Amino acid sequence: MKDNTPRIKLYIACSLDGFIARENGSIDWLTKYENSSETDYGYSEFYASIDTVLMGRKTYEQVLGFGDWPYGEKKAYVFTRQEEPLRREKNVEFISGDIEEFARRLKENTEEDIWLIGGSQIIKVFLEEDLVQDLIIFVVPVILGSGIPLFDQIQKEIGLKLINTERYESGLVRVEYEI
Repeated sequence: MKDNTPRIKLYIACSLDGFIARENGSIDWLTKYENSSETDYGYSEFYASIDTVLMGRKTYEQVLGFGDWPYGEKKAYVFTRQEEPLRREKNVEFISGDIEEFARRLKENTEEDIWLIGGSQIIKVFLEEDLVQDLIIFVVPVILGSGIPLFDQIQKEIGLKLINTERYESGLVRVEYEI
């Protein structure tokens, strides 16, 4: 048994009214808050602490639309119920089996923490199966009114312990919880 079991961490931004994207998947409202010379909102430190990223197929396809693959040499797993997307990036593996069993094996065979990127459907599964240990949520000072919710009809109550909050000059607030 390893001394330090990796933790699965949801690290994500959402609007004040709880949406991670517009209904069409657009995250254009986040561009104003991208990492700048003033702050990277703790992203560099977080990114250095993980060696694996997890995401759903729709999120994967959206990330591919941004241009260069942003996760470099990190191992990436994409959860899908469909055929694999046409484009496969280096270090990307597609998963369609039992998510709970996959997460257990991954944590046994990984040294660093694991980043659950999104989207909404895979977040729901991970939370309902008690697979996430930490939530790091950036609340963006905008109300979208509609869109893709961060927590989409999760079918259980999940207790949280507040670990930290941080306010940035941009109005963005970082809230960290342990499950």
